Amino acid sequence: MPFPFSHVCDLLEASYVLAKARKSSTSALSRWCYQHRKLIDAPDTNLAALLSTLLPEKRTDRVYCIQANSLERVIGRGLMLGSSRLKELSVYKQPGLGLDLANCVERILTITPNPTLPERLQVTVEEIDEALHSIAAQVRWSSPSIRVPEATIAKPPGRSGLETVYRRLTAREAKWFTRLVLKDFQPLVFDAYEVYRLCDPLLPSILKIREDFTIAIETMQRLRKEMRSLNPDKLYIDRERLSSIKPQLSVKVGRQQWFKARSMKHCINMCKGGVMSVEAKVDGEYCQIHVDVSKGRRGIKIFSKSGKDSTEDRERLVGIIIDSLGIGKAGCDIKTECILEGELAVYSESQKKILPFHHIRKHVSRRGRFMNTGQDSPPRPHEHLMIVYYDILLLDGQSLLNVRHSERFKLLEKLVRCDKGQAELIQRQIINTSHPMAASALRNAFAKVITDRGEGLVLKSDQPYFNFESDGAPFTNHCIKLKKDYIGRFGEVGDFAVVGAGFNAAKARSYNIENLRWTHFYVGCIDNREEVKRWNAKPEFTVVNVVELNEAMLKTFALYTNPKPVPVAENVETKLKAAAGAQPTPMAVAFTNPPVFDMRCFSFDRAGDTNWWSLRFPSVAKIHFDRDFSDVLSFTELQEIAERATSAPNLEDIDSNNDANAIAETSLS
Repeated sequence: MPFPFSHVCDLLEASYVLAKARKSSTSALSRWCYQHRKLIDAPDTNLAALLSTLLPEKRTDRVYCIQANSLERVIGRGLMLGSSRLKELSVYKQPGLGLDLANCVERILTITPNPTLPERLQVTVEEIDEALHSIAAQVRWSSPSIRVPEATIAKPPGRSGLETVYRRLTAREAKWFTRLVLKDFQPLVFDAYEVYRLCDPLLPSILKIREDFTIAIETMQRLRKEMRSLNPDKLYIDRERLSSIKPQLSVKVGRQQWFKARSMKHCINMCKGGVMSVEAKVDGEYCQIHVDVSKGRRGIKIFSKSGKDSTEDRERLVGIIIDSLGIGKAGCDIKTECILEGELAVYSESQKKILPFHHIRKHVSRRGRFMNTGQDSPPRPHEHLMIVYYDILLLDGQSLLNVRHSERFKLLEKLVRCDKGQAELIQRQIINTSHPMAASALRNAFAKVITDRGEGLVLKSDQPYFNFESDGAPFTNHCIKLKKDYIGRFGEVGDFAVVGAGFNAAKARSYNIENLRWTHFYVGCIDNREEVKRWNAKPEFTVVNVVELNEAMLKTFALYTNPKPVPVAENVETKLKAAAGAQPTPMAVAFTNPPVFDMRCFSFDRAGDTNWWSLRFPSVAKIHFDRDFSDVLSFTELQEIAERATSAPNLEDIDSNNDANAIAETSLS
């Protein structure tokens, strides 16, 4: 029989309690899978639908364009709520109550429940999956493989299908269905590997090779059928058969495990006793490129890091890929197919370098639209997209996932026809970690990339892409990211004023804090420091970033700061220049006595619809209680810091070289 959604709600409810208590949900998940083993393994259970329900964030191919506000309207129509009950439904927007939209739906249906349905008519996982799929099929941001052509006469029901589902749910089911639609179970986050493993021990490894629930499950079932036909008593598939599974064109291969390194010693230890490749990190967008030679240009598919088919967005890169691989030309070394990995970037012919990340949005559309480019200069004739290749995973039917990195790179060198600024291979050097000078060589490479204003280093041990010979879990090799802001106090920018805050009910659930009023904080630079200090003028700030705090910092902020909040519309004590562009959590209150955050970041960026520098990947290093907001960085000072950090290095810049060497020396410990 199909899988009842009520069973999933049993698991979600039990696991949520554990997550709130900061305990692992693995034990609850294990018991639940044991209890429902027969149903999970039943041939008419849609395992892909079950996984999509437990791990909604993994369905990056599905985009619903539904946020809490729009889902609130769907629920109101579905349950035919009157004005008073609609007000009850929107109570979650009030800070401090600890409620989200899902809690409000549950409260309404507890008081006035839907009619009780017989067991055979209760909502199933398969029905929910179909309803969500029908919505995503009509959204242009979803992957092409699931979208319904606009010319199709018989379109799926879309959001009206959600209304129908809500009318059949119990109060508890409606709560979890609401969070499922919003793809947010916080603070509950299942360990994806454990979910896969407990559903079937084979699944984690197959999903690494074929990162699609439906395809991976079909592969798993086929392997089990073959295994049982050869030996009915054999319960497990040996690693030799598992490692024979090849990547499949048009199905994204999973990525290797990534770690952040906090010291050179950490890097050397992780790759100890072997050879590692040290690659300069490109500040671009990840691409996994699938090539079917027989189809020419139509045989090129480009997947993003999230797993979504982004070929139509990156159409301008297709011709560059074809030329760099010599497809359709004499001497092409690809006979039938290949899968490559690389980074998309923007290259400037006039400056002879790869441009900062924010330039990409001018050259890459998102489903035919250029997003957040209102303040950007138009693309210049001397700027264009390029691809930097760094790995190969499949060649002419031969899987390279069990081949060492050094051998894969040799194959890549034979295939790619490098053209400066169009298609290149990643810059790399080889370091033997057993050599006494290994740490010194790595330190020098790190110092160089900092001096060159590079993004950082990626370190790869000379191992297979996925290591199926290991007993570790999951069966993956690893890459190590080494960046300046990962080490010690480097990456710190300075002090910023906390000029306001906003509240997000879903985010508030991830904190174990009662009566939480704020979840997002707006930080800014002062624009009239001297006037404030000399004549007590009204402070003026430019808002540059929105940041979140960890739980410990948030508790400290609530207990020991006195920011004096007022509704933004009533604020007359400070003048704020709001950050351009829509914010997912709008500023609800302004602080008339702004606290001070010591901020750090990885680098600087020109955010969408702005023409000035802001912090890229900002984080709060410290909350200051001994500093006044009039002493924070000015907007001009922030722009000068960003310009120095992002501009081309001067070979005679002694401070820059000293900074690089200091960071490299620090990272040895």
